Amino acid sequence: MYLPDGDRFRKLGKYVRPNNHREGDLYDLPVLAMEVCDHLLESHGDDLEGMTIDAQQAAHYLTVDELHNFFPDGEADADNSISLVDLLKAGSESTSLSSGCYAAVVDALMNQTEKPFVAVVDGFNCYFDYGHYYHEAYDPDVNKAIPFQKITLLKPLLEAMGVEKTETRKGLCRAVEAKPMKRGAIVVGTTESHSVARTFTDTLSETMEAQQGDENGVKVVEVTPFSPVEVEHIVANFEITGVGRLRFDRGATVMNDQEVAYLRLVSGGNGQNLMDACII
Repeated sequence: MYLPDGDRFRKLGKYVRPNNHREGDLYDLPVLAMEVCDHLLESHGDDLEGMTIDAQQAAHYLTVDELHNFFPDGEADADNSISLVDLLKAGSESTSLSSGCYAAVVDALMNQTEKPFVAVVDGFNCYFDYGHYYHEAYDPDVNKAIPFQKITLLKPLLEAMGVEKTETRKGLCRAVEAKPMKRGAIVVGTTESHSVARTFTDTLSETMEAQQGDENGVKVVEVTPFSPVEVEHIVANFEITGVGRLRFDRGATVMNDQEVAYLRLVSGGNGQNLMDACII
């Protein structure tokens, strides 16, 4: 499961609504949950064929009325199970079902041992910056943003990492007991190409570094941006192999130091951003 843009997920969820079914004062982002269900189904529908979740376990995330969508001829009981593919199909088509279906599928994948489940979350430090989701059910004065560990879309991912945002305006983080996958892992990356305050990124890095070790299953790796020389070599390789607009400019970009410097600037020395800059 891939959540590629933490900055977009933290502030462009269209709307937030209280989850009145689950305990813990939680909130849903139905539009984004529907998007994630659709992407997971499109990318890994074949891998999920045959995988199910017990109806009683799904009932933690779906109301009785919502469960009737999967058991139209009778009530769900302990002997029933729901296909993960069916859950994702329903979640990808309905904002009223998306958050519950997403949470049920992720719970099933995190707690099964049949297949390895890997979640990849980019821009993870964005979730520890200032929040953008407000609701009077959380704060009657609507002054405090909802912390991301209370948002059902992100809750299982933050729990897997064993870290959460403090419920203060400063938005720093603290370590909590991790709830990792039984078979699999979560990989997160911090971004330097979005306007996340250095304090938030540094605090998150320090918190995770303190959790490093085999006993916690945490590994922190620093991936440095490309150096100016590396950028020159990569852009030259893009030109030779005919990537994007470099395919048609007859070496004009590669031979222009200012153009190469511009590509290095807009990409931040990041590989994917550099390729995007050469294509667009």
